[in-house]
Amino acid sequence: MSKVRVGFIGAGRIADLHARGYANNPTGTLFAVADSSPGRAETRATEWHADRSYEDYREMLADPDVDAVEILLPHFLHREVAISALEAGKHVSLQKPMGVNLHEADAICEAASKANVVFRVFDNFLSYEPYRVAKKLIDEGEIGDPLTFRINVVTGKGVGGWEVHDEADLWRAIPAQSGGTPAILDLGAHMAASIYFFMGPVERVHTFSDLDINRGSLFHGSPAMITFEFEGKSDGAQRFGSWAMTHAPELEIPTDYYPDDEMIEIVGTRGIVWINRCSAKLLDAPPVSLLRDGKTRHFEDMEVDWGDSFRVGGEEFTDAIANGGQVDMSAELARAVLSFQRAAILSGEEHREVTVAEMG
Repeated sequence: MSKVRVGFIGAGRIADLHARGYANNPTGTLFAVADSSPGRAETRATEWHADRSYEDYREMLADPDVDAVEILLPHFLHREVAISALEAGKHVSLQKPMGVNLHEADAICEAASKANVVFRVFDNFLSYEPYRVAKKLIDEGEIGDPLTFRINVVTGKGVGGWEVHDEADLWRAIPAQSGGTPAILDLGAHMAASIYFFMGPVERVHTFSDLDINRGSLFHGSPAMITFEFEGKSDGAQRFGSWAMTHAPELEIPTDYYPDDEMIEIVGTRGIVWINRCSAKLLDAPPVSLLRDGKTRHFEDMEVDWGDSFRVGGEEFTDAIANGGQVDMSAELARAVLSFQRAAILSGEEHREVTVAEMG
């Protein structure tokens, strides 16, 4: 069986990580690259050994030899390009968040429901091995019934890491293009997806944060403390969570990528699980720890390179196309996650508790 031929729409910095998904992919290959910056698509296609390049993504969508696309573009372009790709009959992997608002999400959901293709919204945190190890422990009942969830996000001064060109951040300071409040909607998309991944849907949320969009910073919206209650279980038990974000500009964060890291704690009726690292290497600690029956176990035999989650994500995308495998975020789930993010932003703006149902 021939491999799924994938095209990248967008060849900026994050595409370097997505390219890992096709270096040794058993079911897919990076076949084409499209980017509107003069010369970039051709350069990147050569770098990644792709067969074809385009400056206009529409030419890629018109190419019958392209089976699927990964859309790696700024948020405000997601709706137009995703719908065009779906209408062209391409399988689609769309970068998080789904769109800048729920109107865009609804339009994408409608297009995805009409297309007989694989569609997902990709969040690499959900394919990060320590997350999956922790989720497996929870699903196997190691902590009993999960009761509370806590995620702590810290951004600071990267020690190591990579250079990100200014153009990657300029659009984030423009509300119409970013959707506003990057700490919650952009970087925060990972947190919101993680919350749903481990605990399920949120019912109501309360945000304490300075959401001033005029600061023009990737970190506006931070510091923040977001608290929330999950939808009720059949036994009526209440379950709560918190999401803290802090930008500490002088805090040194060892990293191979971005200057931020995330730590999670989930408390259950009989135990606690911790995920001690994600995007960077802030803590010198095992990636996953479990407390149960008075004993602490540490889990270290796993891939902890955050960038490897992109390899896993690329391979799972083409496997879903070739063999009917599962994708982590369907259109409906991605919309639900975005609803939670928008509710968190509205709460911060109006200084009140907001139900996710209010978002429509």
